[in-house]
Amino acid sequence: MDYDELLKRGLKKVPEKIEGKERFEMPRMRAEISGSRTTMTNFSEVASIFRREPNHLMKFMLKELATKGSISGGRLEVQGNFSEEMVNRKLDLYAKTYVACPECGKHDTKLQKERGFDFIKCEVCGARSTASKI
Repeated sequence: MDYDELLKRGLKKVPEKIEGKERFEMPRMRAEISGSRTTMTNFSEVASIFRREPNHLMKFMLKELATKGSISGGRLEVQGNFSEEMVNRKLDLYAKTYVACPECGKHDTKLQKERGFDFIKCEVCGARSTASKI
């Protein structure tokens, strides 16, 4: 067999549409309401997946939910009743603002602080952009 025949035979075996799956999967926050408090039980795990300091994520969540709270044992406890859906909408906003690269959209980024400013540095495309203050 010559090269062209082998190439045609090989191309016939390749599927027409290859579905690509991104390796980053958006984490979901689990929220439990008890009395007048809401506890985000997997808070540390989510911060770890985002590769962000838990205090940064906590500061964002407290501001967005307009409440007070604290981290205790890897959980974020906040005052007020917040549905899991609402908490995850805020989490999506955090990911869009502080985790995803504005240039390529990948989530392989680092949050760096330089001279009082926060920067999002992408490890995929190398882009560097300013991150807004919380």
